[in-house]
Amino acid sequence: MSKQRGPNAILRMIDRAFCRTWHRLDRRLHDLPEGPVILVGNHLCGLDPLLVQASVRRPLCFLMAREYYQSMWYARWLFDAVGAIPVNPGGANRYALDEAVRVVQEGNALCLFPEGEANPVIPLHRILPGAVIIARETGAPVVPFRVSGVWPFDHVHLWTPFFRRSRARITFGQPFYLDGSGADDKASIRADCERVGRAIRALPRDVKAEQILKS
Repeated sequence: MSKQRGPNAILRMIDRAFCRTWHRLDRRLHDLPEGPVILVGNHLCGLDPLLVQASVRRPLCFLMAREYYQSMWYARWLFDAVGAIPVNPGGANRYALDEAVRVVQEGNALCLFPEGEANPVIPLHRILPGAVIIARETGAPVVPFRVSGVWPFDHVHLWTPFFRRSRARITFGQPFYLDGSGADDKASIRADCERVGRAIRALPRDVKAEQILKS
């Protein structure tokens, strides 16, 4: 029997209300596959997890940087309530990977931002292997998404994107599988990381929303 992990219905309702009113997120909900699933997408700012959760029907759990989990002690109860899995900076350590694999195997939907940081200098240039490893070990489908129309993190003011009004858009792609062949082969893992990056880059940004946002 699967154990549901992620925000409850009340938290999801509050999240949708905030994202749809203040950040003008589209009201349409994306239907994810049933059972284990892994979402992967670009990372512009700390608002991204709220937007992705507000765009789907299922509760999501997330990997998050351990530095924020530890330093933001006042919000740790909320991180625990939504099923966040802390990871070390720059990528997932083995403990976090094992926890993420278990969560997915229990039938949950896990969301990752495989760039490893918000608003990198070259967007989607580097894809860390955590999502690939989890997908291979669980056999879960991977669903790519792309965030646009939000104010990116400037690496100084963490909360600005939350409170500065945006025209947020989330675009989802078709699920695909990583077959797990050559799971211990670094070249094979690197090739799958590139495949994940291509799947995200192939999704359209809402250029119109971004132009209106900056005007």
